[in-house]
Amino acid sequence: MKKVLSFFKWFLGIAFVLIILLAGLAWWYIKSEEKQLSGENTALVDTSQFTTQFGKIAITNIGVLSADQDSILPNRTVLINNELIEYVGESKSIPNSYNIIDGQGKYLIPGLIDTHIHPYRSKNDLLLFLANGVTQVATMSSWRGLYLEWRDEAKKGALMPQIFVAAGPMNSASDFRSKVYGLLGPIPIFNDTAITKKTIAEFKDSGYDALKAYSLDRDNYFAVSQASKKYNIPMVGHLTPAVTLEDLFNSNQSQIAHVEEITKAMEREFGGRSKIYYNNTEDYISFLKQHADSLAKRIKDKNITISTTVNVYPRAKQQDLDLPSYLKSIQLEYVNPGILEGSIFNPGWLPGSNRYEDTKNTDPEGIKKAEIYWNTYIEAVNIMTLAFARNGVTLTVGTDAGNPGIVPGFSLHDELEHLADIGINPKYILDAATKNSADWMGSNTGIIQKGKVANLVILNANPLENISNTRNIFGVMVRGKYLDKTQLDEILKSVSEANNQSRKIGIEEYLSR
Repeated sequence: MKKVLSFFKWFLGIAFVLIILLAGLAWWYIKSEEKQLSGENTALVDTSQFTTQFGKIAITNIGVLSADQDSILPNRTVLINNELIEYVGESKSIPNSYNIIDGQGKYLIPGLIDTHIHPYRSKNDLLLFLANGVTQVATMSSWRGLYLEWRDEAKKGALMPQIFVAAGPMNSASDFRSKVYGLLGPIPIFNDTAITKKTIAEFKDSGYDALKAYSLDRDNYFAVSQASKKYNIPMVGHLTPAVTLEDLFNSNQSQIAHVEEITKAMEREFGGRSKIYYNNTEDYISFLKQHADSLAKRIKDKNITISTTVNVYPRAKQQDLDLPSYLKSIQLEYVNPGILEGSIFNPGWLPGSNRYEDTKNTDPEGIKKAEIYWNTYIEAVNIMTLAFARNGVTLTVGTDAGNPGIVPGFSLHDELEHLADIGINPKYILDAATKNSADWMGSNTGIIQKGKVANLVILNANPLENISNTRNIFGVMVRGKYLDKTQLDEILKSVSEANNQSRKIGIEEYLSR
């Protein structure tokens, strides 16, 4: 009997050690996968290699976008002293202490702003934004305070865009993936209203700029709303499926992170998605058109800001129906390999792991239904976006950069072009991408005026004539630091080289642009 007990104790001891070892191994694997999917395995680009001008800078003989954003003021001089614009006006004598940038034949606009990004831990993405004239970003997710650290670095003069940080995404979901995200991610799952309110007080103390609602249940949605008002921290993000448009209007939510959140709410009011796809598409579109203007007017009356992210959906359609061709059309070499390749916890962008790709849908009838689905979805979002513009709703430009198929920095120009293609005029688009976004962030930027922070982009062509001209960049200034085209090209080259050093999967077949 003693031998049996002794053996049993020995067995339990060995089993306990094995369980501890296996748990440790599992935890190590999970953390390594988290590190991979977040892009943290890619080497950081050393920004000290890039030469910037800073101090007293004069931009002369340049066409300047007027403060009301509806015209170009010709032959202007702009003086920058450290971070601030100190003069905008007609030509004047320039003191010898100023470095002069000749703007002859060029156009000066405020730095562009992307109000919806997901950089994970891929800090090199911030350089991609700068290289594309994006001098401010709003990250709509958090990684345990990491983005607050990045925001502080930007404030202290690091070479990166200024950053607005929303806490979240906040959700009440109970599925396995959400539980894993709650364990590994920045914040817990929100299933208890008392804990929700307590956590928001902590977010306020931590210095977050906003609270991002995601898939909250109705009770916790209103708990966030109440705490948002109490602690004076904006509530932004999704219109969760558990709430109605009336709930939105009765809440403290002041921003919607996607136009699609409104069209999805309208789907629910129509009777649910199952009644739309694929037999009642015309009825739904007619229903949406009938209500779009009155809904837009109410959103304007409630002073709710809408971030666009409208170009995501045609790109999702392309990834669903012909992913290899789509990957060849984008700037894949600049996408962080960890994010591109994905992990067991998060899909990547490549064939076999892209969440939009449907490899099982090979039947012509199934493909036809997928096209109907996407075309209806895209049309609905476009209808609502035009209604917002037509009724003067405050729009900001967001892209969802970092999500599959949406390349940081480059995607901002794709978004601007999409807005122009559906019929919105360049002035309204530029307002959305600069002034409106800066106002929403509470930032002293967004227009070219004395006393404003010098976030500026010099273009080679007039964006009021063609919004695509925002791509034609001559130079970028962020908080008074000026990067010419040579330095911007060096930034892109450095990011590409860093990516190539950490690649596990080759992408040569997609680089045939």
